[in-house]
Amino acid sequence: MKMKCGGGKRNFHSLIRSLLLRLCQNVVPSFFQRKQSEKKPYPKRRCNSGRTMEAQSENRAVTRARGRVRKQSEKKKPHPKRPYLGREKKLEVQPIAPSKNGELTIGDIARARGREVFPLHFLVECATGYALFLAHGINDIDMIKYQAEEYINRSDTPFELKAYLPFSSLGEALLQMNAISNTSVTEMLIKFIQKNFEPPFHRHVLTTADPFLGVKIVNNVGLSNHTSLLTLSVMRGLREKIDKLIGLQPGELDKAQRQLAHLYKDQKRTILDTKSPVPVSSSSFLQEQVMVVPHRFEGFFNAKGKKNILCTRNLVPGEALYGEKLIHVQNEDGTEVEYRVCDPRRSKLGAAILGGVTNIWIKPGSRVMYVGKVCGVTVSDLSDIVGLDGLVYVVGNSDDVTHMEGKRPNVVTIIENDCYYCHYRMVLGMVDAVFGEIDHPLGEIYRLPTKADNMNSKGHIIFSSGDINREFKLLQTVPLDLVEGAYFIDIGGYRMQPE
Repeated sequence: MKMKCGGGKRNFHSLIRSLLLRLCQNVVPSFFQRKQSEKKPYPKRRCNSGRTMEAQSENRAVTRARGRVRKQSEKKKPHPKRPYLGREKKLEVQPIAPSKNGELTIGDIARARGREVFPLHFLVECATGYALFLAHGINDIDMIKYQAEEYINRSDTPFELKAYLPFSSLGEALLQMNAISNTSVTEMLIKFIQKNFEPPFHRHVLTTADPFLGVKIVNNVGLSNHTSLLTLSVMRGLREKIDKLIGLQPGELDKAQRQLAHLYKDQKRTILDTKSPVPVSSSSFLQEQVMVVPHRFEGFFNAKGKKNILCTRNLVPGEALYGEKLIHVQNEDGTEVEYRVCDPRRSKLGAAILGGVTNIWIKPGSRVMYVGKVCGVTVSDLSDIVGLDGLVYVVGNSDDVTHMEGKRPNVVTIIENDCYYCHYRMVLGMVDAVFGEIDHPLGEIYRLPTKADNMNSKGHIIFSSGDINREFKLLQTVPLDLVEGAYFIDIGGYRMQPE
């Protein structure tokens, strides 16, 4: 058979192309269709919960949709702990401009921060109850020149008693003091504050002795809070007059403080489970004949015999703490007086007197705060010096001091850390002097309740080997060569007036 191929190579290429096209249309698709029919489907992927990935994606989509609907339906609420945020009227922030006298006041700082100047209240916790005071004109006090004393001693009383909530019993006072020691806010305190402030609460400023307690009151009630060196100084002066400002009878606050301190001490000792008290040691009487005359420091005496002996009048006749000798002297009227020998090798006060101290600032009737390493010898000396009209607050824990407290009514023990005055401020009144045996810097010693010199009372502090805060002036440093382990004693004054 003859095959006619017209056009030569061109016709041949067209024929081959048509055959390949027909092959692709018939053979190749059938091959791929057969392979697809033989191929098994992949199993569905599942997550750890057992659901398929497709179902999980659908659930996520539904959850996101519900969230969008909920956000659109809900209104924006203020923060629960700071309800006053966003509602306080914001003023334009301005730089602090000095006043005409060049003073910088609390009001100036508030205005510089873009805030309104609100009245300032003081919360005072004492052994008899809670007191709330309104401080008039405190926003105009100069914070740099430190005019706290001028403000406290103004002729017109700057403090107005807004409310006073007495404790119903000694047990309730102990419950509130435990909360104060732990820097916590009780329901009784919250109700007292809410009752005496009108909403909105953020328009009232409250200051407390413990700044951390003020923060918790802010979070629970919503009051504004302000604490500074100025307010702490004013608080100290306010606490000095608290019994008169709340209308207590003379001696009523002291009695409540002692009772609460004893109850607080018994509770602390039960928790600490300390050892039994050390018994009082025996003593002997001085055999030689002596003549006792007053010393140049009130409360101390000189027994003149073969040697001059420093001694104190024994507050508890017939008993001694560390085996010291006793001296009996018969007066002209036939009465006998007993004195305790003050050993300068064990008594730091005795060593300071023999070392040439010019003044110890402690005398009969003084109130002394003893902090640091508790020493029974020092406590007994202080107790004899101040007498029954004075008080010795011992902050610390010592078995022999606790035993002494039962026989010496002028000794009040507070089992607490001496660095945290805020914890025991309800039982510690204002003191005339602070005696501290410490081996660390004083730090924030200005928080201690020492009376200022220009408040018609001497406020001094006697402490050994510590740094001095700027509010104290170092008067004298005396070496204690006779006392084993002691180096020197520093004597300073709190806000001393220039001579």
